[in-house]
This record gives sequence, structure tokens and C-alpha cells, in this order.
Amino acid sequence: MLNSRKRRVGLGVCGAAALLVATLLAATPIAAHELSEASATLVVRDGGYVQLRLQIPWADVLHTAWMPGRPMQEFLVVATSKSRSDFAKQFATVEQTIQRGTRLVADASAPVAFGRWQGATADEVYDALKRELMSRLADGVRFEHSSRLSVTAEVTTGHEIAAVRLQLPASFGPSLLTVYRPDERWVKSGELSAPVNVARRSTSSAARTP
Repeated sequence: MLNSRKRRVGLGVCGAAALLVATLLAATPIAAHELSEASATLVVRDGGYVQLRLQIPWADVLHTAWMPGRPMQEFLVVATSKSRSDFAKQFATVEQTIQRGTRLVADASAPVAFGRWQGATADEVYDALKRELMSRLADGVRFEHSSRLSVTAEVTTGHEIAAVRLQLPASFGPSLLTVYRPDERWVKSGELSAPVNVARRSTSSAARTP
């Protein structure tokens, strides 16, 4: 009798928790994406060496890959309900797709792939999705983009570069691209450096993809 009562109480708690989550999902508005949160920065150095830094909104990217067309909060609940091992396996597939879909074209050369990729681990992204879910449930308008994390890569073309083009995965959506070549020089101790020109050129090196 006592065990039966405990089971009924346990089922009641689980049912109440499920009802609470469902109510929050229904009541919390989905934040509008006024801006694409994906961005890429290319740093072009002498000798054809190029560094890439991506800011990837993993919630949006994984949502597009795994549950397109479903509400974001629903996706986050499902994603963070996976075991960490299952999440890591599926996350690795998306990572590989991103790496294959990111290409650099230097001048008139053929597209080349980046290497030496470094970024957040599957566990770190999993935890970031949990934080973002909690933030969205607390405030569906002014939530924290906890899953927007940095990823870096690099490539050497073997020749000096005059112009670059970058291809990004379709799952990123419209992305902000910034390209620059550092102007590096020695500064003597206690003295002013030589002037460094920072005037904006007529064609900006940063352009938003429509």
C-alpha cells in the first residue's frame, strides 16, 4: 500500500514537471532573430598564412541540423535531454559538416580547406545549450546567447595573397565577414610609433551578406 502511494506521488511529480515545461514552452515567445549571430574573421598574414575565427551560435546551427521547423525551446529541451555520449556523436557529425563546408579562395586559386580546428568540446556546447534554455525560459525576449562560442582554424596557401573569398556552411545563415591584414611594426622604447593609417577605404573589408 505504501509503495503504491509512493508510485502515485512520483507519477504526480513527474506529470507536474512535464506540465510545467509544456506550459513554459507554450507561454514563452520565441525571440526574433533580428541579426545573424554567426560571424567570421579572417586575418591574412605574409606568406599566404590565413587565420580564421568563427563565432558559432550552436543553438541555431544544431536546431537547423536536427529539428528544423520546430520551436527553438522544444529543440533545446530535446537536445539537452540526450545522453552526453549520444549528443557528442551527433555533434561530431555537425562539426565535420561545418569543417567541410568552410572554404577559402585566395586570388584565383582553387578553394582550400582549413586545418588545425580548435573550439568548444561537445560537453561544453551541451552545457551552453542548457544555460541558453534556462535563459530563454526565464525571458524569451532578452535571453542570453550562451551557445555562441568561438572556433578557430588556419591555412597556408603557399603564396602571397592579394584578395580572399570565404564560403561558409548554409546552416550558418547570413553571416558577418571581417577581413584584415595586421600592420605590425616595432615601437622604440618611450617613443611614438610612426603613423598608422586607419582611414576607412571606399570598399569596406567588412560586409554583411544579404
